[in-house]
Amino acid sequence: MDYTALFIDVGRKKYWKEDYLIRDVCGPAELGVKLHLERFESWRKHVYHPDNALVIGRGIFAGSKLYGSHRLVAVFRSPLTTGLHVSALGGAAYQFNISADSLVISGRSEKPLILKITGRREGDIELEFHEIELEKLTDIWREYSGLKGVYALQKYLIDLHRDFYEKYSARSILVGPGSLNTNIGALVSITIIKGKMDFGSEDFAARAGGGSVLLRAHNVAAIIYGGEYDVSTKLPRELTDVNALNKIFMETLGKPYIQAVIDSGVKYRYDPKVNSGGTLGGNYPHLGVTTPMLNWKIIYESPETRKRLHGLIMKYMWEIFNKEAIETRSWKTCGEPCPLACKKVRKDKYKSDYEPYNGLGPFIGIFHIHEAEKVVELADAYGLDAIELGYIIGFILEAVSRGLLKPEDVGISGVPELDPLSMGEKSSAVNSKLAVELAEHVALGTNPIVRLISERGVRDAAKILDILYSERCSLLKVKFSDIPVYAPYGERGHIGPNYYWTPGLVAPLYVLGKYWTVYSGVFAEPEDFATKCVERAIYELLIENAGFCRFHRGWAEKVLPKLMERLYNIEKPLDRAKQIYKLIAKYQKLAGAYPTPWDSKRILDFMARAAEEYGNATWAKLFRENPEQAAIEWWSRFYSTLNKLLEQ
Repeated sequence: MDYTALFIDVGRKKYWKEDYLIRDVCGPAELGVKLHLERFESWRKHVYHPDNALVIGRGIFAGSKLYGSHRLVAVFRSPLTTGLHVSALGGAAYQFNISADSLVISGRSEKPLILKITGRREGDIELEFHEIELEKLTDIWREYSGLKGVYALQKYLIDLHRDFYEKYSARSILVGPGSLNTNIGALVSITIIKGKMDFGSEDFAARAGGGSVLLRAHNVAAIIYGGEYDVSTKLPRELTDVNALNKIFMETLGKPYIQAVIDSGVKYRYDPKVNSGGTLGGNYPHLGVTTPMLNWKIIYESPETRKRLHGLIMKYMWEIFNKEAIETRSWKTCGEPCPLACKKVRKDKYKSDYEPYNGLGPFIGIFHIHEAEKVVELADAYGLDAIELGYIIGFILEAVSRGLLKPEDVGISGVPELDPLSMGEKSSAVNSKLAVELAEHVALGTNPIVRLISERGVRDAAKILDILYSERCSLLKVKFSDIPVYAPYGERGHIGPNYYWTPGLVAPLYVLGKYWTVYSGVFAEPEDFATKCVERAIYELLIENAGFCRFHRGWAEKVLPKLMERLYNIEKPLDRAKQIYKLIAKYQKLAGAYPTPWDSKRILDFMARAAEEYGNATWAKLFRENPEQAAIEWWSRFYSTLNKLLEQ
């Protein structure tokens, strides 16, 4: 069996297939890293250069009877971190019925393009290049058939290619206006059933700006794909036979296949211990007072204040979520058959996951789910990374509340209510209104200061704002660069951590902004912690390169290595995943996107308070005595251990 790539040069309007032996390339992440290092050498070039190829493809288990095996995994040089990033679209490979496993998009079209890919039963591929004027594209994003953004674009494409969508149960990869005007544009894919969008089952490969790369580097606004090719015909027989899978699962886990899947995914389906399900339903009771709130200002508050604010979350977000999504059993998948049904949908359209709802909820001072949904809906429609958008809005709202910026500077209609001692239900409506105004400015590029932050990111922009508003900084005795939290890369790159208060999400690792790390609430010695983080990163990379949803990692991490060795003759799959990670580390160093020491006061406070919160008395004392020295010692020891483990 080969791993096949469909190369598409959108500048020359040409395409061709290339086959790789499984021993050389066994998944989309491995292919992407190999091509960026060896063929395109994208590390030498600007992040929006046409050679910043977007590699997006399925794993070698797609088409099998294994649940969670139909993610499309994207690899690209991130305009946010400036290094390689890997992101995934849930379920989007289920309709990827063409004889290529990955698409490799390079070159740049003069006009925005819509690619239409048809897979024929015999294995032939037909590709059409449809140009669309930018003015028309932006008009569609603004409003089409009562919809906006990616939903409007998808409706337009369905109307234009209805026969294709209905005949092949086709699907799309889309970008919104956020990809045109920011460096945090998402790749979006919406499940389509009988020619209609299935709201609530859409998925986003949003982190680190893959959508921005697709549009700004290549001028591609959408990829439509579908066909008659049956990928299962080239799979080992055991992967399409449930009885054979049962035998393998019994040997490995001691329980039947379906039972193992359901048992390992309790959190994402329904957890009777908390009487809820999905990431939102499971995380809020679990995280408690460590839940990130108020642009990380929560770390300075007393346990009593944090407990009161978490009580608001439980009353106005969690309880309403349970009533509207859990009790109604309005659960969906990402578009592929899966018993976990992790998409918990409220009011027939609001897919409610923890990360976007916390980032555009409590993190920016919104503690009511009905107010948060206004911002989340806009972020989704405009095709923005909701996590990074939370950091942008949180940064701006805090700057306004502290007087570093005035409302008119950033085009909002008032001052946010962010006092943790007086925060209540009414504050949510005030802050939601301002957040919606800011989300519009971010996506559409309609305010100069907001655009500066959205295009450069909070790390780089904060330093520029320190200079632009130096008098305000001096008067208020606080700088813009004091208040954001991020993992820094090189001179200008960064990424905001996922919403967990843990050193693992800002530690000096080569890929962050995702769960290639330890993200539980612990504060350990840097050498021990680095060892555990690398182990997690390798397992997560193994899962991602295989095209699997990480919600299935409980069984997949144990079973996949055996399947890869037994059915594909892939020797030592975990060692192979480690080699891919080492190549990523090599790329980041070539690109100047290697981890760099923390350069914001709040990141140091994030670490210092975490040491106290998680009971590490030794490091808490070191941070109290000299925070800068403690931070550089922990960071340096972690990074040194990381490189020793990778033999760098």
